[in-house]
Amino acid sequence: MFSFGIGPNGWRMFQRHLQQIKKTGRSGPRNMSASSSSAGASTGSSGGMLSNPVLKSGLISGSLSLAGDLIAQVLTNRDSKSGTSSYDAARAARMGSFGLFFYGPYQHFWYRALDRAMPVRNMPNFLAKVTLNQLCLAPIVIAGVFAWNLALQNKIKEFPDKTRRDFVPTLHAGWKFWVPAASVNFLAVPLQHQVLYMSLCGVVWTGYLSYSSAIATQLQEAGVGNTEKGGKGKKK
Repeated sequence: MFSFGIGPNGWRMFQRHLQQIKKTGRSGPRNMSASSSSAGASTGSSGGMLSNPVLKSGLISGSLSLAGDLIAQVLTNRDSKSGTSSYDAARAARMGSFGLFFYGPYQHFWYRALDRAMPVRNMPNFLAKVTLNQLCLAPIVIAGVFAWNLALQNKIKEFPDKTRRDFVPTLHAGWKFWVPAASVNFLAVPLQHQVLYMSLCGVVWTGYLSYSSAIATQLQEAGVGNTEKGGKGKKK
């Protein structure tokens, strides 16, 4: 009675389309959902680098190591006459790069390894973590920062003398600071914030290392200068 100009082939195609809709649902919203999920995946992958925990730990430690060294330079390089401070950008960059590429990632893996080995928070595990932190983490970090700074100054040949002279005093001084800091870390700080907390403590510690290193260098240079002056005086 009513004719819409649809032939037999058209009806067959229409019936197939209806069957497909019944099986898979409407293509429009489905395609929109698929495109939304793919867009979300794309967004997640683009932000994956910034959400990488190792990179995040490196960035946190690097920026705070840089800040610690700059603070140390303010304290040690201030001119008493003019009241101004001079900055050694290369030195600050060395400390920042040490935190970025070594100290931050190393802390990330270290604290997760301790947490996997001793997941229960009790007194034996707490004492073991604090002890291991000082006997395993601290020596590697101290030797690492010595080697890193000397290597970037093309003075790696001085590493054995630097280690013999400064390693034990630095380690002992570190125990006075890091044992209380690590105790708070393992008692009260959640695992995901431990690198941040210890890096904040590291601002103080990096400042101390930079300060002691700078003072030792200044004293050494002053001693060499006095020796040369004394030698010249004797020649006269």
